[in-house]
Amino acid sequence: MYRMNSHSRRSGALSLAHALGLMWALAVAFGSAATAQDISQRIDSLLANARIGGARVGVYIMDAETGHVLADVVTGKSASFIPASNMKVVTSGAALLSFGAEYSFRTELTHADGKLIITGGGDPGLADPKLLEEMNLSVDDFFDQWVLAIEQAGIEEIDELIVDDRLFDRESVHESWPKDQLNRWYCAEVSGLNFHANVLSVYAYPTNAGMAPTVRTEPETDWLNIDNTARSVSHGSNTLWVARPPGTNAMRLAGNVRWATEEAVEVTVHDSPMILARLFAEKLERAGFGRVRYRRAGDEETLPESELIAAVVTPMETALERCNQDSHNLYAECMIKLLGAKLTGQPGSWATGAAAIRMQIQELLGPRYASEIVISDGSGMSRGNRVSPALLAKWLAVMLEADDDVRDVFLATLAQPGETGTLRKRFTQRTPQNEVRAKSGYLNGVSCLSGYLGDPENGNMVAFSILVNEIPPSVPVRSVKELQEKIVMLADKWLTERQFAAVRSN
Repeated sequence: MYRMNSHSRRSGALSLAHALGLMWALAVAFGSAATAQDISQRIDSLLANARIGGARVGVYIMDAETGHVLADVVTGKSASFIPASNMKVVTSGAALLSFGAEYSFRTELTHADGKLIITGGGDPGLADPKLLEEMNLSVDDFFDQWVLAIEQAGIEEIDELIVDDRLFDRESVHESWPKDQLNRWYCAEVSGLNFHANVLSVYAYPTNAGMAPTVRTEPETDWLNIDNTARSVSHGSNTLWVARPPGTNAMRLAGNVRWATEEAVEVTVHDSPMILARLFAEKLERAGFGRVRYRRAGDEETLPESELIAAVVTPMETALERCNQDSHNLYAECMIKLLGAKLTGQPGSWATGAAAIRMQIQELLGPRYASEIVISDGSGMSRGNRVSPALLAKWLAVMLEADDDVRDVFLATLAQPGETGTLRKRFTQRTPQNEVRAKSGYLNGVSCLSGYLGDPENGNMVAFSILVNEIPPSVPVRSVKELQEKIVMLADKWLTERQFAAVRSN
C-alpha cells in the first residue's frame, strides 16, 4: 500500500500545546470521517434529483490507502453491471501484472532456406496508423525498413513468404459483438499477427458534383474490391462511410463528399495476416526479388530454424496508452488472448484469457470476486461482461500495491480530464482539487467511469467506480456524465478535507 509520511515523537508526556494540537487534529479527523459517512447519503440525494429516468446505478468509493469504504450505493436488485470499456482496466491491469512494465509485444521477420517468415507476437501496434503517424511513416515506409534489413542480411533469393499467426486462436470476431458494427474500427478482427490495427484507412476527394469521388487507401491496394457509390456534392457536409459484409473484403463506399477528407474513414478488414502477406510480397517484387509466393503457416506445421532479420516491438506502456487513454479495443483483446496463451501454452483465446484474469482476481481480491465477475471479452465491447463497482474499485486499489514500475505505468496510461484520451472533454464545468486519472466506458444504455482521485506521490488516493446501466433512450448521456462528475466531486471534497487535516496535525 501507499504509506503516509510518519513522524517520530519524543517519549514521555505530551506538552499542553501538543495535546491541544492533537485534540484539534482528532476533531478534524472525526469531521472527515463524518463526511465519509455522509457521502452515501449525498449520493442518494444526487440520484434522487438526477434526470436519468429508471437507470440503474452502482457507486463504490474507497480510501485506497486504508481500504476504508466511503460509499457503497447500488440501485436496483443487483450489483452486477455491464462495464463497457471499464473492462479495460481489469484486462490491462492483469496483463501488466502478468508480463511486467518492461514487456514488449514483438513481431519477428526471419529467414531460412529461401523462406521469409513473419511470426506474430499478438502485437496490436504493428503498423498501427496512429503510431505510424507519430513516427511520420507510411505503410510503404514501414515495409522499406524490412526490405533494407533483408538486403543488409545479404539475402538475394526469396521463394516463399509465410505468415505465422498461431499465437492466438483463429476466432477473430467475438460472437457477442454487434453484428451491424463489425465494419467499425472498434470491432476489428483479433489475430496473433495484426497489421495496421486491422483496418483500411480510406480517403476521398471530391470531383464534379454528382460524380463519384476519387479514393485513396492506406495501405495502398489495387486489388481490394471497393464499390464506390459515394458522390461528390457542392452543398452540405461530408457523410462518407464504408460498409463491409462480415467474412469478406468486398467494401462499399457511400455517402457525400464535399471536401477532401482530412481524417481517414476506417473500415475493418477480414484476415489481416493474409493482407499483410500479399502487401509485403508485392513490396518484395517491386524491390527486385521477383514474384514471391505467400501463405499462412499450417495449424500443425513445424517451421524451419531461421535467422532473425528484423524485429518490431511495441512497449507495454505504449499498448496501455492506446488501450486505456484512447480506449482502443484491439489492444485489450490482444492482451486477454496473450494472457490465455501464457496460461495454457496453447493458442490464446477469449476463454483461456478470461480464466487467467479470474485466477489473478482470486489471488488478489479473493474467491468471492473471482466467482462474481463474468468475463466475455477484454475490451468491454461485449454486453456479456458483468462486474460490480466494488470489484472495479478494489482492483484499482490493488494496482497501487504493485511494484513501483507497474504502478507508475498503470497510472500514467489512464486518461486525465482536459488532457488525454477519452477524458479530454470531461470535468469542464467542475474542477476537482485533486488529480483525476480514470477510464470512461460507453455502450448503448451504458455509461461508466472508474479510476483514481488524489496524489500518487504522497499516497493520498481514492479509488472509485461509477457504473450506470439501463439508461432510457430518452435520457441524454450528458446527464449521466454530469451525475458521475458530481459524485467524483464529493470524493474530491472528502479527500481535500482529509489532506488539510493531515497538514494541520503535523
